[in-house]
Amino acid sequence: MPDSITAVPPSSQRHSGFTLIELMIVVAVVAILTMVAYPSYVNYVIRANRSQAQQFLMDIAQREEQFRLDQGQYTSDLNDLGVATPAPVANYYGGPSLYTTEARPFFVAMLTPLAGAAQKDDGRLFINSRGEHWRDTDGACEISACVYSSASAIPWE
Repeated sequence: MPDSITAVPPSSQRHSGFTLIELMIVVAVVAILTMVAYPSYVNYVIRANRSQAQQFLMDIAQREEQFRLDQGQYTSDLNDLGVATPAPVANYYGGPSLYTTEARPFFVAMLTPLAGAAQKDDGRLFINSRGEHWRDTDGACEISACVYSSASAIPWE
């Protein structure tokens, strides 16, 4: 009597791995999570960049006030303040603009977002000697004429 070897039919063999349906479900779930998470991430990055720029403007304002105490007037020259634009701010904003007037002691400092940067649609940032700080998204005014108005300006968060 010959030894009989029982062959397992091919349909009952167990294959390991994932089916196409399982892979498609995983891809769909990842796509949905990405669609939800990416806009939040982009907004977070924009807010973080804005926060660094606001801190830089606050540093300029503090130095302007110290300069006025020492010299009796504000300056429109950043070199007089001994301040340089930090790299994280310079990556997203142009150099700060300063406007001063001696008729009545007053200054305005402004940062304008770079055209190709993530902040391009975020608006210009301002701070002045009255302690007002705001974001202007229309870009219509010159630095010497920009004033805080609750109707058109967005206060810093």
